[in-house]
Amino acid sequence: MKSNLRFHSSLALSLFAALGLYGACTRTVTAQSCSPQQFCSEVATFAASVTDFRTSASGYSRLATATVRIRNKTDRPLVLGYVQGSGVVIDELGNRYAIDTRDANNVRAIGVITRTTFDPKFTLQPGESSDARFQFSWYAGKKAIGTVFQLEATLREIDPAAGTQMKLGREHVVQFHTLTDGALAAKVETPAPAADAAALAASAPVSSTAAPAPAVDACASQPRCYDAGPFTAQVTQVTTSQSGSNHLVRLNIRFRNVGTQPLILAYTQRSGTMIDNHGNRYTIDWRYADRIKGIGLVSPGKADPQFVLNPGESRNAAFEYSRYVGKTAIGNVFTPDLAVEELQVLSSQQVRSIREYSINYPNLTAGALMGDGSDALESINNVSEAGRQLTEGLKSLFKRKN
Repeated sequence: MKSNLRFHSSLALSLFAALGLYGACTRTVTAQSCSPQQFCSEVATFAASVTDFRTSASGYSRLATATVRIRNKTDRPLVLGYVQGSGVVIDELGNRYAIDTRDANNVRAIGVITRTTFDPKFTLQPGESSDARFQFSWYAGKKAIGTVFQLEATLREIDPAAGTQMKLGREHVVQFHTLTDGALAAKVETPAPAADAAALAASAPVSSTAAPAPAVDACASQPRCYDAGPFTAQVTQVTTSQSGSNHLVRLNIRFRNVGTQPLILAYTQRSGTMIDNHGNRYTIDWRYADRIKGIGLVSPGKADPQFVLNPGESRNAAFEYSRYVGKTAIGNVFTPDLAVEELQVLSSQQVRSIREYSINYPNLTAGALMGDGSDALESINNVSEAGRQLTEGLKSLFKRKN
């Protein structure tokens, strides 16, 4: 059953105890690190920024998809959940987009809090950032469609209680204004100035835990590389093709374990969507097994733990998106989304999901993408070496003839 694969509260209790979520006292780092102009909203315990915002069409409905990066500002692990029914996008004409709760893919990577349940899978270590993805929809029909949007959602803290129990904590409403299609937020994960940090340390209560250190970019600023924390996912190639009336876009992604422990990853079935520069919407068609290559799947009732990465190891996987073209224009700039889950194999050989990651790549174009250039350099070196050997061979041949 799906419940065996998800990180529900009953499975998380021992994890919270092991992590030691709270010491005798904790400290919240309250320095401001973002502004509304950066599509950013900040509260005492975390900062949230819209790193990508896209609009698209699906039949007579209009869709708005937002990737929100959330950063823990405290010196303790922070658990957050999305309050069901709180998310809304409104354009300048008053049209209202909402999250359809019937489709679990509309909220990705962060747990949902309902009237009776909550899912604590979205856990951020001190200073850590991670993304959540939200998809909003509105039946437009033939109505006028706006171009400037406001997004609002409620995130709630999930706190440990007595013993190993858990309870719902404070609610926070986050708002983002003047969003437009293709909006990208400026980076906000910059540490506070040294003077401000010193003032905070002097005025804050004594804590047994140090303030969170600035996060290290495991991608080393390489383009088309996503830093998920325990792993990176870098697009190495984008290939477009045509099959009958369908247009296909294939992504080759190299996953690398940057942690110190083995890591098991799997693709979340039906999570892959993509929008081109014309607003056309692509999906990874789950009915075709060849649309996902090299990595296992998480689907209702089961998970495939075949994709294991040892510390420092890299492996490739391929994901193919498609859409029916008909008479519509075909774009040449693509923004794909997908979700992967971190799996754990229990002693009973059961497999469960302990974390979900929403991955987003804005504005990709077709072609071979070499990342840091090491692959290209290696190819050049190989060609040069082959040329040198050929030259030496020809020289020796002519010498023997003479």
